[in-house]
Amino acid sequence: MSSSGSRQRLTRQEKRDRRLAAIISKSIAKAVSEVYENASKSSEVSHADPPKDSNKNAFSFKQFKACGPKEFTGEDGPTAMFHWFDSVEVTLRQSGCPENLRTLNATGVFQSRALDWWTAERNKRGNDAAYELTWEELKAIMIDEFCPPHERQKLEDEFWVIKQKDGDNAGLTARFKQLSIICPDQVKTPDMTIKKYIQALPDCVADFVHASKPATIEETYLLAAEINDKRVKAGFWDKQTKSLHQATTASTDNTTAQTSKSSRIMKKNNSSSNKSCAAATTAAPLQAVPVQQQQPQRSAPMINAPPAKRAYTGPHPLCPTCSYHHPVGLACRFCAHCNLYGHFTANCRYGPRQAPVQAVANQALLPAP
Repeated sequence: MSSSGSRQRLTRQEKRDRRLAAIISKSIAKAVSEVYENASKSSEVSHADPPKDSNKNAFSFKQFKACGPKEFTGEDGPTAMFHWFDSVEVTLRQSGCPENLRTLNATGVFQSRALDWWTAERNKRGNDAAYELTWEELKAIMIDEFCPPHERQKLEDEFWVIKQKDGDNAGLTARFKQLSIICPDQVKTPDMTIKKYIQALPDCVADFVHASKPATIEETYLLAAEINDKRVKAGFWDKQTKSLHQATTASTDNTTAQTSKSSRIMKKNNSSSNKSCAAATTAAPLQAVPVQQQQPQRSAPMINAPPAKRAYTGPHPLCPTCSYHHPVGLACRFCAHCNLYGHFTANCRYGPRQAPVQAVANQALLPAP
């Protein structure tokens, strides 16, 4: 009886052990499968959405600097700033810089005045807030700082009268895009932008672009560039410059010819008058002329004669005796050495001459000083 009872107890114990082993094996299998599924899901999530700090670990300023970004000083005016915008945007794309790190890397090339300004901005906003600015927000505050109102007014005036110079359509398009950003009030709508750009084109290009009626400003840029290239290849501006040079040369030649002709005529007239005077002097002897008819001879006007004297504006009347202005009742200035009016004997610079009879008589009638 005892042996049979022990066998039954063993049989029950074995059954319990087997049931427990089966439960444990099922639980282990289930737990292993769940762990495997969780591990695979976490790996997929990590590959699909990397953590935010991974970009910082993947990209560094050293990679951006290796692409040779252009430095910005803020001392060369608004035009240089917009050129820097274009240059650094290309560098940011080439280096693979992510969007959230563009401000951090772009401000790393600031120098001089720009660096001082950015230091003040970081102190005012805080480092984290300053470097969290987007690239567009950074450009906006840079325009406010480095393009003050008086400089912006100059650019607006330039934008009002912008015109293409000769065949440089690429320069016009680049400048038009820059000024469109600085002066948006002049190009509020796409139609205003297209119209203003066509007005800046030369007539030989603007007529064809206007007739094509482009729908967008990009289409206008391409069409104007294509027509402009055809005009350049045809030598349109070369012909225009040549014609202008020919007209200038012709006018200069005409002026030179007229001047030389006038000089020849004047020389011919002078030589003729000199010859006639010499012939008259040789043919007839010098006759005595009455003293009353003798008058001071005036020399012929010279080409390089000094300018005429200014008119008398003083208070004294013109004296009919000496033809000079002096107070009434005061003796005329008469030189007894050269017998001429206008100076006294002590100031005479001429040789002795024969005194005119009429002058001596007029002098005797004047009251004594």
